[in-house]
Amino acid sequence: MEKTRRLIRWCMAVLTVAVCLLLCWQAIDIYRVGNSPANFSAPGVRIAPVYSRQIVAERLRAIAPALVVYAAAAVLALIWQAVHGGKERPRVQKPVPQPKRAPGWLLPALYIAAAALVALGVANGGARDVLVKAVNICTECIGLG
Repeated sequence: MEKTRRLIRWCMAVLTVAVCLLLCWQAIDIYRVGNSPANFSAPGVRIAPVYSRQIVAERLRAIAPALVVYAAAAVLALIWQAVHGGKERPRVQKPVPQPKRAPGWLLPALYIAAAALVALGVANGGARDVLVKAVNICTECIGLG
């Protein structure tokens, strides 16, 4: 029973990878054809639409048999799982080690230290420096002013 379950999972994994590769190949080919030099050669020539519904439908029609096989395999795997119980044998649970807790005084000490450093930075003129840098970023990079 376990071997059959592994075989089904392996087959579904292989089919999934194959369908993904087919879809990627079709998408790359659509893009390659849309960006071919023939579309850009003459001035005034309209560039062909790369991802029109018609082109995508034609490409999906080309790989439709693979999609049908994939869907049928998925349905058969679900049916097999429903008929044969669908539950795996229970696995042995390893005990999860509890993380070490920090001392109860550490978090309040960190908050107090952070507040003290912020206050020292404001008293030292750091808030003005941050404001000046923020204004420079807005005016230079974003283009305000």
